[in-house]
Amino acid sequence: MGLFTRKRQTQERKVKLPHSDLEPPASPVAVALPAETTIVYTGGQLSVTLQRAKSQFQKNERPLRLVWSKDQRLGLTFVELPQGGVTVKDVPGMRAEVSPGRELVAVDNVSVAGMSLQSVVQHLQSAQSPCVLDFTPPPSPIVVADMHLSASLRGVQRGMVLKAVNDTSMIGATLPDVKDAIRGASEMSPARLTFIPADAGDRQASHLTADTPRKSRFGLRQTLCLGALAAFISI
Repeated sequence: MGLFTRKRQTQERKVKLPHSDLEPPASPVAVALPAETTIVYTGGQLSVTLQRAKSQFQKNERPLRLVWSKDQRLGLTFVELPQGGVTVKDVPGMRAEVSPGRELVAVDNVSVAGMSLQSVVQHLQSAQSPCVLDFTPPPSPIVVADMHLSASLRGVQRGMVLKAVNDTSMIGATLPDVKDAIRGASEMSPARLTFIPADAGDRQASHLTADTPRKSRFGLRQTLCLGALAAFISI
């Protein structure tokens, strides 16, 4: 009897095992990145390390060719680069096909890369109408290379793109632009840095979203270390 009792108890114990113990472990659940996240900077050491993405231009983007009829306003503001050449500073005409940061490299198939702003303007003035303007792809974004725990807790992750500082878009901006944008931040006047996933940054390189005010960011350079940027022109 004792033997049968022990067998029966063993069988009962097996039956009473929780059902979850008989199943394989559940597969890990993928955690989606937040659509965007913001950190507040009040001076001192920044809680993230920023760097320009390794590629020169935005991936999946191509050079842009624009046909301009000279009896119409082009709707672009150009600024001279310190190493020569001109880039789109702002798009007051709201031309969706052209984004800030693109460099004008040719006018009617004549290269203007590396030229001064004055020389480029002369080429534009002497060109026939309509004329063809060639631009580079949008520049690569500024991304998070590393971050402190405080930024990580706010949802910032490596590879995220810096979208804006306060109301100034950083899509197409440079590291000196960012440095100038956060300069002077304090408890009384904090700087809000907004980050988005990398794939969202790629999409925004060509079209800045409507919820990001189109404030000029390349104008920031005129008062910082890039002293050669002293002139710009709207066409």
